Amino acid sequence: MQRRYGLLILLSAVIVLAGGYRGFRLFHHSGLPFAVQFIDAHAGVIEPVAGIPLPAALHAGDRIDLAAQPRSTRIAIIANIPQGRTYAFVTGHGGAVVTLPVTSVSWNAKPGLPAAPWAGFCFTALLSMIALLAVWRGRDRAAAGLTLWTIANLTSLATGAVASDGMVGLGLMLGEWALFLLARVGFYVMAESMAGPAITPRAKAWWRASFLLLLGLGAIQSLGGPLAYVATGWAELLRPAYGFALTTSYLVPVTLLFVSYRRAEATRRLRLRWMLGSSAVFVAGVFIGNTSILGGLASLNTAQIMFTIALVGFLYAILRHRVVDFTVVLNHALVYAATTSFVLGLFALFESLIERTALGHGASLLLELAVPLGLGVSLSTVHRRIDSAVERFVFRRQYREEVALRGFARECAFVTQSQNLLDLTVDQIRLHVGTPWVALYEHTADGYVRVRQRGSHDLPAQVDADDLTLVKLRTHDTGVDLHDTPSQLGRDGHAFPLRVRGSLLGVLLVGPRPGEHYAAEERELLGHVAHEVGAALFALRAQATEEQLSAVRAQAQASEAMLNDVRAQAEARVLAIEERARASEALLLQLLPAAGSTAQS
Repeated sequence: MQRRYGLLILLSAVIVLAGGYRGFRLFHHSGLPFAVQFIDAHAGVIEPVAGIPLPAALHAGDRIDLAAQPRSTRIAIIANIPQGRTYAFVTGHGGAVVTLPVTSVSWNAKPGLPAAPWAGFCFTALLSMIALLAVWRGRDRAAAGLTLWTIANLTSLATGAVASDGMVGLGLMLGEWALFLLARVGFYVMAESMAGPAITPRAKAWWRASFLLLLGLGAIQSLGGPLAYVATGWAELLRPAYGFALTTSYLVPVTLLFVSYRRAEATRRLRLRWMLGSSAVFVAGVFIGNTSILGGLASLNTAQIMFTIALVGFLYAILRHRVVDFTVVLNHALVYAATTSFVLGLFALFESLIERTALGHGASLLLELAVPLGLGVSLSTVHRRIDSAVERFVFRRQYREEVALRGFARECAFVTQSQNLLDLTVDQIRLHVGTPWVALYEHTADGYVRVRQRGSHDLPAQVDADDLTLVKLRTHDTGVDLHDTPSQLGRDGHAFPLRVRGSLLGVLLVGPRPGEHYAAEERELLGHVAHEVGAALFALRAQATEEQLSAVRAQAQASEAMLNDVRAQAEARVLAIEERARASEALLLQLLPAAGSTAQS
């Protein structure tokens, strides 16, 4: 655990330092007093920069032979060089070859687009924010890809912002582009993870091969091009037209997001839509910046603005739709604390204004007590209205989910058939929670048997009663994260107990939403629903048992009545037999004397 937090702190320090240095260098930039546009493999054209005068011996449109330039000059043309360094430029004037000294200057005063440095600063700030969120709150492979993409981009920008010339400057530039290529790997990992089951393993292999092929072409252009240029003056691969080779590797993950969006279910489409749109804007900015299609400075400024717009979309998608597996960043307590602080600020402001303008120093004590009391009562209503508005708009999905599920938790006690209750439970939870699958297990003599399931997921039909998850659910009256508990139920989703009077009547399983964790409030709500459903199911089972007992009791009473009838009939028959026997006996007694007298005669 300590190693993990040590790594998080180290990565956070890298993010803050890289982002801070990059933001500082945006406003303290330096370079040659002109730009060089490569027109073919061996020649370049001098282009003036608005607001910076050209050296006296150079003119706009002058051609320079790249192979004739000293190595330090060739590096200075493409690297981020410090201010005040002088380089020898070889140029031709009137058929003569002339070597001119050119000194680097500050570019802080360049007009260009006035918003360009600020757009770059906003882009860096947003990238740093997303990187910190990914480092501290990311939990899955998509978040790991996002972390790699953001940190590699930040460190690349910071490396490229270091002012240095010579071989050190060339090494820094190559390191900058190597990190840019690594960032593309992170972006692809994120896109592939978000696509999930939308692509088959075989298709995934083809996507990876395509990405690596295009990434290799980009590496040849971005790393091999500068090396060949510095070594020989051959600048063919540095021409803007070849910048498309560096952009194509981004097209693979964007196309992958588009394919997965078309095949995704409705619950994931909104998240993918925002990510896909933001990625398209970002890649368009990469294309414009790499190809200089709008001209050198205009393309750079336009790309910076498009990067900023794209990152705003990324950040909104991450926070609002949780396109990667983030735990809760914006929770109810934080927002309600902010609204409470706002209301308290209003209270202090109004009290101060009333005290200064209306009360004065001669007001009575009763009036001074009545004014804050009246303000408190008034602002209490305002506070409730603000809380209600926040609940409905900021947490709209959670609000609807809570209203629907709490309503079902109250209403489930009035369902009359246990089978209908089980159906309604899984249907309502899947509808309002947005989970890809949900299941219910019920306790039997043989263990816990799956009685309901919605959504396709491989779940066992029966689970042993001593499964670790079930043991935890019997021990604690809280839900269990299956990811942290080895179980026959798998490692995805959450299990909630249907506990009644200390016994575990059943288990509610809720699958994980694509790319996000359940908030603590949601887990508490699902636990409440499971408890109420368990109570309702227990009542229905008890009612059914009572009805069965009543039927058995009635049958026993009917059997007892029948036995009584049989006993009465038997007793009547016995009495009748006894009566006949006594009558026969009396008759015999009467006949015996007569028989005796007859014998004597």
